[in-house]
Amino acid sequence: MAGLAALIAGCGEQRLSDSELVFSSRAVNVDPSRAMIALPPGGPPTIAVAQRHYDNAIAQTIALATRGRTPGENAIHVAFLTAADVPDSEGVAGNLLKEPGLDDHVLAAEMEERLPGVAMATSALFVQNKYGPFGYAYGRGVGNDACIYVWQRLMRGDSLFLPKTGAASIRIRICEPGASEAALLRLAYGYSLNASLGRTGWDPVGASPSPTPNLGEAGAPIYPVRQPSFEDVLPPRTSAPRPARPMRQSPPREAAPAEPAIPDRPMEGYPTVPPPPVR
Repeated sequence: MAGLAALIAGCGEQRLSDSELVFSSRAVNVDPSRAMIALPPGGPPTIAVAQRHYDNAIAQTIALATRGRTPGENAIHVAFLTAADVPDSEGVAGNLLKEPGLDDHVLAAEMEERLPGVAMATSALFVQNKYGPFGYAYGRGVGNDACIYVWQRLMRGDSLFLPKTGAASIRIRICEPGASEAALLRLAYGYSLNASLGRTGWDPVGASPSPTPNLGEAGAPIYPVRQPSFEDVLPPRTSAPRPARPMRQSPPREAAPAEPAIPDRPMEGYPTVPPPPVR
């Protein structure tokens, strides 16, 4: 009986529960509908969302459908950070997330990792969507892939008189075969925040501007204005004019000598030749 009891106890100790399984990553997959960023219609669809919780932030890697041959995958990297102080060291200290920032070396390292082997040129144009200014770089990937990398930080100005409101960090990496720069840039103009943090005071975007005071009043006509298009943002791609080919000038022709006039009377000193007989 004692041996049987020991055998049963040993079998019980070998059974494992789900709580004993420890993962090396703290990220979990969530439904694509829970993505914190939504692209405009026509953009690549969301296929998976990996979410990770920090003590001061929630970060997501939103995997998008990828059709190009350029190494890497289309994705959106977004993080919502609270107003809590974060460490000055790079990366994660403990379970705190450091906002990646917008330094040139940080962006260059991100593009080298997420767009390996692609020569990306940072645009010097000032562009702005409904959330504020953003930056982007454009390049050509493998084959006819067009690639864009977009970065944006949403954070209201903090001061001694205003409480910290948190921040949002967005990175968009997309390579699409046969796409144009304007088509890829449209995704940066049209994306929307699909979530927010429930913390009191978390509002990195701020309230929308109020309409004009005379909206809807009589005697205040409103005329339609042309909406800005990508032609107003991107420089036109025009080919350099070809230099005009010089006209070949042919040498002046010498005037032909004038034929002598036929005299209407016999010339002196020459015999007169009679006309042929009439038949």
